[in-house]
Amino acid sequence: MNNSSSFDADQPSPRGRLAYLLQPSVILRSLFVSAIIWLLMASAMPSYARLVFHGKLEAFFAAGLGIVMVSEIVAVLITSFFSSDHATLVLTQSPTVVIQSLVAGSVIAAAPADISQEALFALVFLIIALSAALTGGFLLLLGLMRAGGLVRYIPYPIVGGFMAGLGWLIVHASFSDLVGLRLNAQSLPNLLEGAVFARWLPAVLFALCILGLRARFKSAMIIPGCIIAFFLLFNVWVYLGPGDANSLAEAGWFLPKVSGTISWRLPNFAAVAQLDASMLAASAGGIVTLIIVCTLNLFFRVSAQELIVDRELDLNRECLVNGVANIAASVSGGGIVAYHAPISSSLVTSMGVYGRLVGIILALMFTLTLFFGSALFALVPRFIPAGLLIYFGLQFMKEWLLDTWSSLPRQEYVVILVIALITALFGLLTAIAVGIMVAILFFVWEYSRMEVIKQEFSGGFHSSNLDRPFAQYQFLQMEGDRILVMRLQGYIFFGTAYRFYEHVKGRVSGEVGKPLRFLILDFKAVRGFDFSTTHDFKKLKRLTEKLDIELLVSSASPDLQPALEDSGIVGRRPERPSLFEDLDHALEWCENALLAEANLLDSAQITVGQQLAQHTMTEGLDVSALYSYLERIETRVGDTVFEQGDESDALYFIESGRVDVLLRLPEAGELRLRSMTAGTAIGEVGFYLKKARTASVVATEAGVLQRLSHEALRRMGETEPRAASAIHILIASVLSDRLSSSNHVIQELLD
Repeated sequence: MNNSSSFDADQPSPRGRLAYLLQPSVILRSLFVSAIIWLLMASAMPSYARLVFHGKLEAFFAAGLGIVMVSEIVAVLITSFFSSDHATLVLTQSPTVVIQSLVAGSVIAAAPADISQEALFALVFLIIALSAALTGGFLLLLGLMRAGGLVRYIPYPIVGGFMAGLGWLIVHASFSDLVGLRLNAQSLPNLLEGAVFARWLPAVLFALCILGLRARFKSAMIIPGCIIAFFLLFNVWVYLGPGDANSLAEAGWFLPKVSGTISWRLPNFAAVAQLDASMLAASAGGIVTLIIVCTLNLFFRVSAQELIVDRELDLNRECLVNGVANIAASVSGGGIVAYHAPISSSLVTSMGVYGRLVGIILALMFTLTLFFGSALFALVPRFIPAGLLIYFGLQFMKEWLLDTWSSLPRQEYVVILVIALITALFGLLTAIAVGIMVAILFFVWEYSRMEVIKQEFSGGFHSSNLDRPFAQYQFLQMEGDRILVMRLQGYIFFGTAYRFYEHVKGRVSGEVGKPLRFLILDFKAVRGFDFSTTHDFKKLKRLTEKLDIELLVSSASPDLQPALEDSGIVGRRPERPSLFEDLDHALEWCENALLAEANLLDSAQITVGQQLAQHTMTEGLDVSALYSYLERIETRVGDTVFEQGDESDALYFIESGRVDVLLRLPEAGELRLRSMTAGTAIGEVGFYLKKARTASVVATEAGVLQRLSHEALRRMGETEPRAASAIHILIASVLSDRLSSSNHVIQELLD
């Protein structure tokens, strides 16, 4: 996905862009695209107006049409000029209109019984405009706070259930408008009566026809084509049928007549004085629902548009522009919420036209319709706009209840189904509350299933970064399994802490063979834990004490250490520490403890001759002759043996003392790679490869080193070939041991 527009007119200079847009072929294609979108919207607008202004407000249908058109004109103009993508078209759409109709219904239900129709219209108009302004204000705030991307974190099943339930509400509202009946078991006999059945059957057939054709063919002309075809078929039926158009109009088969110019006159707001707290309270839930639904739809429609046009949109800017558009529409005599229509963007893209020009033409068409096209709507059969709404509702339910059956895990599909049922049975506001609770439970469940143990291994295959004498190394290979390391990860809370405790309990209680002596919990990848988890860690502490296992903690962040100490899980006793700065130091301390118990820790001095005897056959070899080729170096604490980047002109045998291998980084300072003590060698890799030193070596304990240079080894090979061969075998043995240990670690981690 790229950030640049594929449309050439968006790139060149203003003069070149204008010249391109004035080409007859571009204008004709733009007019054609605008006409198709106008036809779609002009067919749907009466249904939107009917949803809000029916029943007690039947007489204000023309004003409702005007409100819808003004909303569309203002919204499409603002977004056409200021959207982050030229193909963006913002249109009024069924999901939010349904909710605004519920808001209007709540105001009507809460209004006094003796209120006049004019006053009731004024109150409904005010609340509708207020709902649009508040929705726009929320979107504007999201954009200003650069928080538009937050909606991307809403769980997919929650949104799916919400949209499926909304589809049912759209279908229900359409039936209510067509026949004045609710869709439930009680109304089923009435729905099957002859006259009622004849009213809703064409709308359902119309919706199913569009649904079936769009499932097989991906063409933007299906909806306009079905509208024209059903309109012609209906008129043929009227012409050939027993009745006439006037009698059918009186029976309610057509939309109400709109005389003259469509009116969107502002009502008499003196009636606002009759607005009381009960009406505001009744509409508050619907307004909150409207804000949530519009925000969710905006996000999903923007995401869909990005896939369609293959360009990335600025979601924060889209929130800003959409918010301003809805606020401007509400104060301009409109108030029907509008947001992105990716189907229109798809048409703009497929036709290769400039979307901003299409938006301007479309606004002009709606303006002309507003002033001169009122007679058109009286010719529209009522089943066509109602059928469009039924199609949208069925499409939502098909998309989220049928299509997701084979693509989602069963537990996620169940979440969609439950929220859809709650939306249908108890309303959108209840579904939102349940959806939030389900989202929390969904998160807790999914997160609790994550494995809190990142890695688990013993000290037998992963030792500390301290190179030890051969005897100590062999002992730790045999006894290292008495050290158990568990590297933890993520955020630990009550759901994962209990599972972790049960796992450790089974692990340490079921030990066979050598008893476990140390349990190290490494917190390097732990971001935090809640207070309730300390209870499980306390139980773990009591369990390890009962089994005579020392519990150690490493790499805990400064934020976590106080909670670990206050709960008694770790302490800071100098003689028996249980909190270490990193895993390496914790492993080293455990190894030292095991070696001390076996009286192997004290290795004050291991000569080169002793090292040769451990690794090679030295019978008949005059070991004392080796020292004529070695240079004895005494080190003090802090002495540098060699620097990173120096020439590798010698290797060193450590007879006593200790050194650290340090990697010096420009920004991060020094990083300890390894520590080495008596009986080991340093600098052997660079010595044999003849490459510069890759790290520095600094003495951390006073001791004695034996230096062997390239020149000395060459002379040894000439005069004492057996001694030189023994040196080579010794170094090969050391390197083989290190490689074998590294391969073991890698294999265990991969498994």
